Amino acid sequence: MSTPFPLALYLARRDAFAAFLSAADQESSVCYWEAEGRYGTPEAATAARDEAYAVTRDACNLITVEPTGPHKEAQALVEQLRHLGRAGTEEQDWVSFKKAREVFIEAARGYLKETQGDRSY
Repeated sequence: MSTPFPLALYLARRDAFAAFLSAADQESSVCYWEAEGRYGTPEAATAARDEAYAVTRDACNLITVEPTGPHKEAQALVEQLRHLGRAGTEEQDWVSFKKAREVFIEAARGYLKETQGDRSY
């Protein structure tokens, strides 16, 4: 039995939004750890940052290529990540990052709810 296209599309979008959120969380952790000096060498910090950035970028691209849903909110969250990555421990603005994260979550939930339609079948 095949999955109806609308449900498959809903699930794909949900998974893309969740993957982006997980990537953003991981990248924010890397920003924190780097600012705290938890990496043994500057090279290790750069490698961790580059890897986390690549995962976040790829996950964001899945949302951005179809400019519907929370693509603007995803870009705003990425911008907050860039600010975290450029700042030292004292300058990191976690309040703004968490706010952008919550705005993305609410926008994603709203979009998914709108596209879900009648699932009573």
